[in-house]
Amino acid sequence: MNQRWIIVAAILLTALLVQIPSVLNPDLSCLLSEAEEILDGRKLGVDLFELNPPLSIYLYMPAALLARLTGIAPEIIVIILVMIEIIGSLFMIDRAAAAAKLGAGERCLSTCVLAFLFAVLPSAVFGQREHIAVVALTPFVAITAIRWRSLSPGAVAILAGLSAGLAISIKPQLALVVGLPIILAAIHQRSLRPLFTPEACAAAAIVIGYGALVVIIFPGWLFTYAPMVAATYLPMRKNLAGLLPFPIVVITASIAFLRQVSPQGLKMGDDATPWLAAAIGGAASFVLQGKGWTYTLYALCMFAIAAPLLHVRTKTLPVSVRIGGFVGVVLIGFCLSLSLREFPSLEQRIQALAKHPRLLAITDHVALGHPLVRQIDGTWVGSSCAQALTAGAILAQNNSQPTQEERAKLDGIINFERRQLLADLRNGRPDVILVDTLLQSSVPFDWLAWASSDPELQMELRRYREVEDVGRVRIFADPSRSER
Repeated sequence: MNQRWIIVAAILLTALLVQIPSVLNPDLSCLLSEAEEILDGRKLGVDLFELNPPLSIYLYMPAALLARLTGIAPEIIVIILVMIEIIGSLFMIDRAAAAAKLGAGERCLSTCVLAFLFAVLPSAVFGQREHIAVVALTPFVAITAIRWRSLSPGAVAILAGLSAGLAISIKPQLALVVGLPIILAAIHQRSLRPLFTPEACAAAAIVIGYGALVVIIFPGWLFTYAPMVAATYLPMRKNLAGLLPFPIVVITASIAFLRQVSPQGLKMGDDATPWLAAAIGGAASFVLQGKGWTYTLYALCMFAIAAPLLHVRTKTLPVSVRIGGFVGVVLIGFCLSLSLREFPSLEQRIQALAKHPRLLAITDHVALGHPLVRQIDGTWVGSSCAQALTAGAILAQNNSQPTQEERAKLDGIINFERRQLLADLRNGRPDVILVDTLLQSSVPFDWLAWASSDPELQMELRRYREVEDVGRVRIFADPSRSER
């Protein structure tokens, strides 16, 4: 039993060394920068705007705060805090297994498999909201699986429920991951009791409490900004033909391997059913979000792999099954590690214009300014990471036939982001401005013309001169402040 924790320590240490140079990605960088801006005095929904609910930013606040107190890079602290979360999640699952009197071998397998799936499988997804949330809600799924076997997980179930509640508050779509297993348990038992377990009630209490806090503390974000997000950003999604193939393949493969490793084959009452249901919930979450981004696949992939691996009961499996399982895990890990570089390398070009520049971007893509601004030790002066609402409004106007009232609403949203940009230029006084030339990375679009259509914005932008075109990006600098 002690050896498994040595294995876990080795897994986490390996993941730590791999992640330190590579953890930064556009979304994590943007949210981390916004957390730092809040520490500097900005107010969410007033002079700082984020597409995601408030907890998405505050999730990274401890890392930003600890970085200022210790002098350690916040990116490294994010990795360390996620490792601590992983250990906490594994501990909860193990305590529940001990209370249920599961065998030492099963507990060993569970701890090592989940440590690998938490720390190594995520690859480029490591540290993103989806990763943090899935690690937090896995104990809930494990406890549902224990109750599925008519065993008691003990008092740690309440802690697992609180953890799952936080996870759902981070990413509401992940409610499907914990919801489907308990609904299936209610059907299996022909009783509503699985819906009202201590962990389910604890999770619901956290979600309701968080919702109340958002109403009280962030009314500007909730009642002004969120409706604009719902009108423009949420409708931007891939069609089902682009979303369904990967989940179908992964779920099918998981079921196929379950049939091989389970001694009785796969049946409704099988111990792996809650884990498979969680994987299907992850697939539904991915499709519901509709963006097709890699990190939104993590819940599906994690639970689809966990379902068969946690339930290997035969000591001798055919070589073909072992090889197939290994190849499947590697392929899924490879898919999660894929990271499409949307923009050319700009670090050296910008540093040649200004040291530690104040940076701003005019684009609908967060990856233009992030993690670039952190890599060049610059300062982000935007009130948001991208003009994503404008992109959604333009697409809605061009791809549908909005009524006069709807068009006026969309024009108001576009004007809102122009006013934001004007305030950023006046208050932030950027040294360098990056201007995109594509909409949604596919449609040619003159973002400079979009900004300059406002007379006040045009006046502010006259202070900048274009110094270079790099791929799809136009670079503008303020000659009065640039250092060559």
